[in-house]
Amino acid sequence: MRRRAAPCFALILLLCVSVRAAGQPASDSGRWNSARPRLFFTPEKLSRLKQRMEQDERLRQAWLQIQERADRQLRDKLISKEYAEGGTGQHGNYNAPSGQIAKMAPTLGLAYRLTGKQEYAQKLQEALLHYAGLARWAGDAGHVPPWHSELNTARFCFGYAVGYDCLYDYLSEAERASLAQAMIRLGILPTLNDWVLPGERIHALDSMGHNWWSVCVAMAGLASLSLLDDEPRAEPWVQEVSQAFPEWFSFQGNILQNKSPNFDRNGAFYESVNYAEYALSEYLLFRLAYSNVYRSGKPPEIPLLRTTGDFFVHTSYPTAGSLLSVNFGDSSLRATGAKTLRLLLANGYQVPAYDWYLGRTDPGLDDPIGLVYYEARTIAQPPQDLPLSALYPDIGWAVLRSSWQDNATLLAVKSGFTWNHAHPDAGSFVLFHRGKPVIIDSGNCSYSRREYTSYYRQSQAHNVVLIDGQAQNPEDCSRGDRGVVTPGRLPEMLDLAGLRYVFADATGPTSWKFSRNYRHFVWIDNVLLIFDDIRTHEPGQLEWLLHYEGTVQPSGSDLILSNDDAQATVRPLFPPDLRVVEKEGLKDHDPDKKVTYLALAPEGTLREAKFIVAITPGQEGNAPQIEPLTADNALGVRLRDGKTITDVWLNLMADGRRMHRNSNNLIDGWDTDAYLLALTRPADSAESDPDSITRCFIACGSYLRKNSKVTLHSQSKVNTVFTCQDPQMQVALHGQPITRVSIRATAKPDTIRLNGYPVDPAYNAQSKTVTVHSPTGN
Repeated sequence: MRRRAAPCFALILLLCVSVRAAGQPASDSGRWNSARPRLFFTPEKLSRLKQRMEQDERLRQAWLQIQERADRQLRDKLISKEYAEGGTGQHGNYNAPSGQIAKMAPTLGLAYRLTGKQEYAQKLQEALLHYAGLARWAGDAGHVPPWHSELNTARFCFGYAVGYDCLYDYLSEAERASLAQAMIRLGILPTLNDWVLPGERIHALDSMGHNWWSVCVAMAGLASLSLLDDEPRAEPWVQEVSQAFPEWFSFQGNILQNKSPNFDRNGAFYESVNYAEYALSEYLLFRLAYSNVYRSGKPPEIPLLRTTGDFFVHTSYPTAGSLLSVNFGDSSLRATGAKTLRLLLANGYQVPAYDWYLGRTDPGLDDPIGLVYYEARTIAQPPQDLPLSALYPDIGWAVLRSSWQDNATLLAVKSGFTWNHAHPDAGSFVLFHRGKPVIIDSGNCSYSRREYTSYYRQSQAHNVVLIDGQAQNPEDCSRGDRGVVTPGRLPEMLDLAGLRYVFADATGPTSWKFSRNYRHFVWIDNVLLIFDDIRTHEPGQLEWLLHYEGTVQPSGSDLILSNDDAQATVRPLFPPDLRVVEKEGLKDHDPDKKVTYLALAPEGTLREAKFIVAITPGQEGNAPQIEPLTADNALGVRLRDGKTITDVWLNLMADGRRMHRNSNNLIDGWDTDAYLLALTRPADSAESDPDSITRCFIACGSYLRKNSKVTLHSQSKVNTVFTCQDPQMQVALHGQPITRVSIRATAKPDTIRLNGYPVDPAYNAQSKTVTVHSPTGN
């Protein structure tokens, strides 16, 4: 029942009538839906939810819990104006009031729309009118020029948009006019003028670590959507916001000011899993509401939305009890992309892996919007076509796993941009095994704590190589936030036949100290080998850092890392006689607690070194035999598992010391120019016979031959893994845009798959080679 306007709102009522007369009447426009609510809780969606709750006990129970929360909110005391306006700094004291209205609006709003009980509407109305009386919805950090909006402004805009939409038929016209003007004065115009509109704009797409733009602009757009019919300027505001977002998604960075692209070409957001969730979910809320409101108009096509949700899937680690997350930067092991994936599904991006992910994290039943849009599509197992490895070359992330089953082994590597929420961790890595983090990132803490800058955003807090205690320049991130002039890179990843390879180039961001800082991860069956190729400008004390969770126990030259029943054995191989030095760090999200991490340090001061470290996840007794190997101008490792022997070699002639000649070397009888070489053969085969090889890996090599038999031939250097003597031959090949490679095969294979696709190469019976032509890409 419509309530009569209070006399004190007479003047505002007159304003409301004037505004509606000046605007285009909803009944005449036909362009958008006039029925309320229309942003999220549309009549059609609520009707369907009621029907489903009668048939699905899980949905009914979820609704009852939301209703209980709404009942508790009826008793909540609103934050006083004095407290809200009494704070200082960027966010002031506005976190509490903005958070309260952002929670109340969807909860009380849904409760009112589903039950019709006016006590829910009355409490929400009270809160909306109360916070409309604030002088501003943003803190004041004293910026020059002054800022008028921030993340709290966005939360206010969300709460008011949803609340106004849900209570539209409950509010008097005067109250609607009052709330509309509050939204415009305190939320929409301060935000749009700061971030979007040309007359007063002060921000660009790369302001505030990039996530702020999406959050602030999207929520101002949502508030504008709620005012269609009531404010003539709302329509152009909505369209300006909608049309601006393709630029944000496609932002490619800023070389002059050391800013990174927002997104990798494959959909990853550079600022971490945590901030990817924040930035994407806020936009997707706006996009969903836009689609609900407009009858035929569609939001702009944004191709990245087809893949950006995959980032959360590939950075997840399923355990028997939960789903953990790769926590590079300002994120956490418990961060998820659940809200983003729910909203992608609601926006029509149907991907089976998202349903599996939500079944393992949060399907959204305790969230009012999540409940309304919930679809029971839970998938118990990950889709079989999910790849075991994912590379994000533009932001410098790689994630590789032994399987998608619970408690598998996962390796994640990062070597990309450093700025703001992306830490100085070029070349760092983490390792999960048996459901636990074993080799870890140090994480972060509250941004207001001194330790956030003094420790967590320092190179020492990550698994990198230091020279005299330093790697990246502290100005990159923690002392000035200047960003990196030259970011790290992950230019290469291979994954085939039980061998995985990632090349991390950390030289750029450490170039003030290092002239070579290359790290190669070669994961062969159950052993991870890490090769570090280090050269510094001046001699100094090198340290190879290892942050771990749990305990460490020396066992001869090995280090046994244990996190409950998850273990990994770390065996330093080169340089010989590395010292193990204990260092003091801080616990993730708990800067008041000290933890120990390790540094592997060679004796004396060095300018150049080759570190080779073997890491074997699993129990010590089940580990393959690992032996160091040496040859003229080469270092290597031999792996024995009882059935096979794999020799892995680092060609020292390929480390930059020969610039006007090829890196030719004779290593254990193999003639090659490859930088890295790994050869697998049966344990009982003749080592001298090149045709005993069953798997071959080459990094940066153009030829491999032995005893007059050519195993690989290419005019340009390639990175490749291929199976040998295999009727179903597999080849992973990366190289120049046009590459022609000959590979030895003693008999013509029945099938060949090149980079996952079937090919029909030429077979030369005389030379016993297959030749593949590949515009491979990288």
